[in-house]
Amino acid sequence: MKDTFRREQERRAFTRVKIRAPVEVRQGENCWQLELLNLSLTGLAVTEPEDWDPDYQQPFDFLIYLNREEPLEVRARIIYINPGYMGFEMEPLSEAQRTTLGEVLATYLGQDRIREELDFLAELEREED
Repeated sequence: MKDTFRREQERRAFTRVKIRAPVEVRQGENCWQLELLNLSLTGLAVTEPEDWDPDYQQPFDFLIYLNREEPLEVRARIIYINPGYMGFEMEPLSEAQRTTLGEVLATYLGQDRIREELDFLAELEREED
């Protein structure tokens, strides 16, 4: 119970930015074209598709199209489903993914805020090791 509470608090420590963008979600042979609703350094929310029948025990691969040459690719696990939208927690990001995501979020949050959040994320990851 204590670990669940701590994870919830840590997840909420990262600012969610409302961003509308196309997202391709893949799992095995399945592929869904959805819309990104919000994004943070540790998670994202997307619209819920009508034909949604995934394996909830397996991660999902996301291609997020953020007006860049290449989409941001992340892997995430579902953490909640609400009517019309779903929330996912990202698996640990590579340095390249973190840099790209940080650049995107900095345009909304400012450099100082995103630097603080990146530092806090690095601190949390060191604690897990």
